[in-house]
Amino acid sequence: MSDKHDWSNDEKFFARSWTHIFYFWKLRQVMLANTVKTLLKKRRGDNLVRVVDLGCGPGTNVFDVYDVCADFKHVQWFGLDLNQREAAMGAARSRYRSEQRGMQGIHFMSGDIFKLPFADNSIDILISSEVVEHLPDPLPALQEMQRVLKPSGYAMVTTPNPRNLPEMVGYALDKITFGGFKKFYWKGQDEVSAPPLSAEVGFGHVSVHAFPVWRDWFATIDMPVVKKIRGPMLFGSPFFDRHRFLIGLLVMLDPILDRLPFRFLTTTNLGMLCQKK
Repeated sequence: MSDKHDWSNDEKFFARSWTHIFYFWKLRQVMLANTVKTLLKKRRGDNLVRVVDLGCGPGTNVFDVYDVCADFKHVQWFGLDLNQREAAMGAARSRYRSEQRGMQGIHFMSGDIFKLPFADNSIDILISSEVVEHLPDPLPALQEMQRVLKPSGYAMVTTPNPRNLPEMVGYALDKITFGGFKKFYWKGQDEVSAPPLSAEVGFGHVSVHAFPVWRDWFATIDMPVVKKIRGPMLFGSPFFDRHRFLIGLLVMLDPILDRLPFRFLTTTNLGMLCQKK
């Protein structure tokens, strides 16, 4: 018998977590899909629009965005990921949707975000969701986005927000309690998927920067941020899932938080809509 344990079979918390489900609903349906839908509404005439999801994985985000925007005609959809296996999974799902449901196909490919397989000035809308924080040096990838975008094209980028008041309070409490807060907060979830609250970043997040850093980088490459979009306040935890009244209250308050002046202090991730000059 092998001593190697397959932890992937045990990672089931995030599939049933109320807070995690809400997190991805807001990320995909509100931040990404509604933003792309608004951009498509601005289109003039019937010119072909190309939408590309960078770092698409098996296509979870791009399928949700497509479903919200399915009524728009003359749109080509692409998903690109460095992982060939995940891109193939997305292609298989797209083929099933086309054959069994009559949906438009989404073109999946394997490719490097630092060397995008698209011509200069050829893409109308780029999506990059929770990708750039995994890059040790994100600036060359941002420059590639700028290269392939058409003039006045858009890039919708989401990334963790380190100036997030709930998490900053969590880090402080964890230090004060010598790690006790993390154990209390994540009680009920396996140690493999519990992020280390005592660390500034986790899950391979090597480029977590505050908004001014990203804003300046985008401005440097002539692709300034034209709109900030607030994400969900919570990522998912057993603590909130044990207190369902509390999470229900936070979910109901979320639309109100979206309108407050300090709203970006209450979001785990930040959406930045950038436009190429």
